[in-house]
Amino acid sequence: STGPPVCWAWRFCGCGPAGAASSSGWCGSCWGTCRLSSFNATTDRGSSGCGACCNDGSSGKDAMNILILTCNTGGGHNAVAAALTEAFRRRGADCTVLDGLSFISQKASKLVSRWHTRMYRHHPHLYKAGYMTAEEEVGRTVPKHNLVERYLARGARRLYRFLQTQRFDAVVCVHVIPALMMTMLRKNGGAPMPFCFVATDYTCSPSVGDCTPDICVIPHEELAEEFVRCGMAAETLLPAGIPTRSVFNAPVDRAAARRALSLPAEGRHILLMSGSIGCGPMGDVAEDLDMRMADGDFATVLCGSNRQMLYALQRRSLLRVQAVGFTSQVAQYMDSADLLVSKPGGISITEAACKGVPMLLADLVGGCETRNQAFFAEHGWAAACSN
Repeated sequence: STGPPVCWAWRFCGCGPAGAASSSGWCGSCWGTCRLSSFNATTDRGSSGCGACCNDGSSGKDAMNILILTCNTGGGHNAVAAALTEAFRRRGADCTVLDGLSFISQKASKLVSRWHTRMYRHHPHLYKAGYMTAEEEVGRTVPKHNLVERYLARGARRLYRFLQTQRFDAVVCVHVIPALMMTMLRKNGGAPMPFCFVATDYTCSPSVGDCTPDICVIPHEELAEEFVRCGMAAETLLPAGIPTRSVFNAPVDRAAARRALSLPAEGRHILLMSGSIGCGPMGDVAEDLDMRMADGDFATVLCGSNRQMLYALQRRSLLRVQAVGFTSQVAQYMDSADLLVSKPGGISITEAACKGVPMLLADLVGGCETRNQAFFAEHGWAAACSN
């Protein structure tokens, strides 16, 4: 490239300096303003507008309009969507966040979400077995017109009709299901706008390699070979990490966080997290901790949306372990903690890494989280429980 190495404008539209038909630079109006770290979504477009970051090439300043497609299978993907929305809006862009599954049908979205939660909480061994089987099937020929493909095709058709009624300059998918829908539209010429996929785990999950985004944001450069091996085009890979909200990048003040949460100022604080869904034997772990912790130490269990877990912990009447239901103060709890014990969800452990809290990971569910735990443990970013 004739300009800085990373540019949303160039990766989206391939225009060259001063609007030349080239794939080796930026258009003149974007020069120096479209780097990923300082993207200006309302840059002057001038006469060399390129259509992607510069909209329609007219004069003046119009905000980019970005569609973010997520999936209601746990809170992690929605957290990434929220982080992207925060970042885009800070740069002057307009964002719309929608559930990709809802384009199949609202009933399908609720059904998938409900069964995903049940499998996570009550049958994690089945979830892990299904995931590992799907990994083994990567690269094998899948029968055409299977049930999953038919449902995705239905969602793609409805997504196409929606896109026809709106003006979006780009579509960002933070889950593989809407990414597969966008890929179907691409193959049939129904999605001319730039399309980006953001991977939310430290592995290339099954079916991700079947997607054809213009940009595939991956968590770490060392994962590039795995993504290419699974079918992702190497030139689309952008190792920019998993997006997190700004609250997880704020300076840590442990004393202030403890005061805000009404926690003891002294003693070591162990924070236990089981994801937004709430899974794993947290009751037994909490009871064991209550007996083993040294005098003055204390623990907090974040139960997510799992009310049964919350009530069960409260009934145990533990002396030094507090159970907390769904909360928006996860960042403050991380600030207050001396140690985080958590299942290795891709978003949760990335947020914890941003906070710098020491981590002990427990592979409670398996699947992609097994890969997350292995990646963090291999790099020395977390310790791993054997059971």
